[in-house]
Amino acid sequence: WHATANSSSSSSSKSSLLPTPVSPAWYDPESKSWYSQEDFSGLSKKEKESLFSCVMYCQYAPTGRARCRRCGEDIQKGELRLGYPYRWRQADDCYTLYLHPECYESSVFGIKEKDLRKKIYGYEALNNTERARLWKEMRSEGRMAKANKEGANATAEYSSGSVGVDTKSLPEVPVPKDMAVPMLPFQKEGLAWMCQQEESSVRGGILADEMGMGKTIQAISLLLARPVKGPALVVCPMAAVNQWMKEIEKFTKKGTLKTLVYHGSEKGRVATQFKKCDVVITTYQTLESDYRREAHKHRVKCKYCGKLFMPEKLTFHQRYFCGPNAEKTKKQQKTAAKKAMQSMGIGNSKASSSTDAPPTITNIYRDFMKQAGVTVKSKGYWNVMKETQERLKGSSSSSSSKGGDDVLSRERLALLDRKELVELCDKKGLDSTGRKPELVDRLMDFAVRGTTSKAEEPVKKVSLAMKLLTSAKAKAKAKTASANKTVGKSSKMKTAEPGKAGKRMPLLLRKGSTAASKYQGVSPLKSSGKWQASYQGKYLGSFDTELKAAKAVRDAAEAAESKGKGKKAAASAASGMACTVASRGAEASGSSSRGKRKREEMEEGGDPYADYETFEGAQLDLTDSPLHTIQWARVILDEAHRIKGRTNSTALAAYALQTQKGYKWCLTGTPLQNRVGELYSLIRFLRVRPYAFYYCKKQGCKCECACFMRDRYCPNCGHVRFMHYSSFKKDVSN
Repeated sequence: WHATANSSSSSSSKSSLLPTPVSPAWYDPESKSWYSQEDFSGLSKKEKESLFSCVMYCQYAPTGRARCRRCGEDIQKGELRLGYPYRWRQADDCYTLYLHPECYESSVFGIKEKDLRKKIYGYEALNNTERARLWKEMRSEGRMAKANKEGANATAEYSSGSVGVDTKSLPEVPVPKDMAVPMLPFQKEGLAWMCQQEESSVRGGILADEMGMGKTIQAISLLLARPVKGPALVVCPMAAVNQWMKEIEKFTKKGTLKTLVYHGSEKGRVATQFKKCDVVITTYQTLESDYRREAHKHRVKCKYCGKLFMPEKLTFHQRYFCGPNAEKTKKQQKTAAKKAMQSMGIGNSKASSSTDAPPTITNIYRDFMKQAGVTVKSKGYWNVMKETQERLKGSSSSSSSKGGDDVLSRERLALLDRKELVELCDKKGLDSTGRKPELVDRLMDFAVRGTTSKAEEPVKKVSLAMKLLTSAKAKAKAKTASANKTVGKSSKMKTAEPGKAGKRMPLLLRKGSTAASKYQGVSPLKSSGKWQASYQGKYLGSFDTELKAAKAVRDAAEAAESKGKGKKAAASAASGMACTVASRGAEASGSSSRGKRKREEMEEGGDPYADYETFEGAQLDLTDSPLHTIQWARVILDEAHRIKGRTNSTALAAYALQTQKGYKWCLTGTPLQNRVGELYSLIRFLRVRPYAFYYCKKQGCKCECACFMRDRYCPNCGHVRFMHYSSFKKDVSN
């Protein structure tokens, strides 16, 4: 970003960069868990004997996902690493933080050579050569010295002015003739930088001048220096609306820019006048209010408690908190039990007797039934209710058997593999196709609704028929896809020939077959059951069928080619490139397949992400919001740190604003207030590649997602969601 005012920073040295380890600590090699002095009191004698008192443990990394807590670099698979216990809060469990042996700090752990066997678990499993190498690396300062040297070089490079953009060397942009006041030299530099940013692939930036340096006048001069057809939107706090009106009137000649304020009770009347003015000024409250009003139309009522939730949050609510199938995780149960015990003054929560457990309805009922000679084996309120109802109906034998091996609960089903779940579905007369979570949900629904009346033999025949039908459909779909690819290749050859432009372009197919849709630019909306279409980062709408969405993408590609955008647009339409707004001006690079992306690729020139297919996520229908239906010439966020919370409704409302050519600006004197993570909201709004997106680690996968997916598998590329990473978190915040 551009900041005119020079600021001096003083570096402060700290004694240690590592979080304080838990001490004393005991390690359980079987469960791979750490226990502190507080946890040790609740264990049995047998469990205590299986623990080892140590400071840390050493092992060869089984995967390459861990990072060193001191230097921040990845710990490669098969590399020797150290792990030590850490607790974030007093009520939380201990977990392991990892280190390179070279990043070990003697001032924190205080391990001497004679104490290696006692204080490092796993040291005895190493041979003599490995032990000597481990102790040598622990005493070395190689990584720290290298980091200090790199820091000193970076400081010297920054002081020399070779890092970033030198605004004084940019070509001078003349002050617009319609400006009524002269601009200061540093403001002219800011105008030249802003013009250069809009000509680049970023199409915007963050103007981070300090307060009183003239961010408003620089933004107004940009509107005059690079006029774009259509109105520009300025979003600012309520207190700054009159300031923008007065400064536009003061700094420009009379009648140059027509302004309109969209705020208050009369905003519905002025919404029809947007295209008749040059600048529309609104507030963050109005922007968020319009977005929230439309978003709340999509909320769904929970059938158990009656509360309204967004579709994606309703699934989470019914899975863990509400309904007969709700089952809290062990961590949620432990947190809730600890809070209840602290409020009611109850002692040990791990006691085996129900008399020492929290006095819930289920526990009280279990105690009364135990006194009556009846053992309640079910766990959870809904399961106990079901067992009681079955007992009252007189089916004591069946209820007792269901309380044993035949009871259906998520805890039991989670321990079964997929083959066992399929056999159980066949036995119950249920559909046995799908992934393991779908089978578990199907069995839990069956447990609540009751048994089926179908016989066992016909069910097996139906299940077999369904399997055959599914395989036949898959083969037919594969043949159709291969035929479409063949037709697509032949049509590409034909469209390249002159005089044959009248033929329709084929539907754009994906290169991979693991995504949710075989067509490029098409993704499902699970909340509404519809399909959304996007082309080159532009949202085309939602459609009832997948085929209609694919045809909309094809129409957009044909329209882009017919407008004569040059060889670049034709090549991107033929190869099915789905680019974001931030990459429209970038040339497609002929780079090969990549695994993990590196920062050097961005510095080599061009845009290595030009041929990546962007998944925008579930899109809300905002057609009734005047601010979100129009294509703005520019969007300027004044005091842009108001959207620093990346998931609040104000930030989401700003993300949903649409522009013609992607010109977006953030004006703020404090882009960072508390932590570097606050910068992500601005980067996400500007759609700066690669830091605003999530990417897949799979070798050769060109998946790009604007938001992290909630499902287990990515709807864009089909890989597991945990194979995706945030480029901002990987390269900036970490």
